[in-house]
Amino acid sequence: MTRPNPGLLHYLKMVVVSEANFRRSKGDTMSRRAIAIALICFSTAALAQSPVTKDNRIAIQVSPGERNQMLFEMREFLHSLFNMHNALAGKDMKAVAVSTRPMTGLLRRLPADNKARLPEEFTQMALGMDELLTVLARDAETKADMSLTQSQMAELMTYCSGCHDTYRFEIKAR
Repeated sequence: MTRPNPGLLHYLKMVVVSEANFRRSKGDTMSRRAIAIALICFSTAALAQSPVTKDNRIAIQVSPGERNQMLFEMREFLHSLFNMHNALAGKDMKAVAVSTRPMTGLLRRLPADNKARLPEEFTQMALGMDELLTVLARDAETKADMSLTQSQMAELMTYCSGCHDTYRFEIKAR
């Protein structure tokens, strides 16, 4: 029997919960987010079995170098998230914005051939996350609303968990 992927369900729930905050900060132009949510909802990953039996996440075939680059980017995201949380705890909203900016532009940093092989749903999630990061940095600096920033950071984590629950990098056979 298959069970819905709990991480993906968490991601979808958090997107719905954070929708009001995003609209408040950005307006109603959320086409990338709507596309990403629709694609994720219809993804077979939503019906993934327990990881104890089989890893049903979608495999993205990459070379060892590409995998290392993606893992490096993810570690950099973790460092930035740590810095963002630290700045938020210190009520330093300018530092939150400064810590957020290095996380933007992931797709621009990827080589074109690597980018071309990424699943459309993965790309849409990355674009949605990038858009949120841009808005988060701008809002932290201009609005300095800690509650809004915390909500945006919670939404940011849904992108992380949604992607990790849906995809995995697999070294392609030579």
